[in-house]
Amino acid sequence: MGTLLHRFFEDTRTQIALLLVLLDLGLGVIASVVKGNFRLSFVSDFARNDLLGKVVPFFLLYGGYVYAKNADVVIPGVDLDVIMNGAWVIVSAALVGSLLNSLRDVGLVPAAVSSHLAGDDPGAPGR
Repeated sequence: MGTLLHRFFEDTRTQIALLLVLLDLGLGVIASVVKGNFRLSFVSDFARNDLLGKVVPFFLLYGGYVYAKNADVVIPGVDLDVIMNGAWVIVSAALVGSLLNSLRDVGLVPAAVSSHLAGDDPGAPGR
């Protein structure tokens, strides 16, 4: 398990995902403090939605990828490498969308641009 965690955190994809999560968290906290509606429960909601909902499932797929990279899954030619890379694209898109919404909340991105690219984020705390 230690080797898997070490490989996971050394992977560039993981580092990018965690950087996006930290940026989103920081911008979300700044936006809520500026608006005057900061609550610690928002941080726990963020952790549940972004860490437990996106990063942890990606970690589970990554574990399968590390140990059975070339094993076909149901369809010949679709192995865990393909599935993990597809999951990476989905997780990255979700994190970038959340980051765009946080940038909108801070006022660094116009609302029209954020809504067009990322859509609304009704599950985000404080919205």
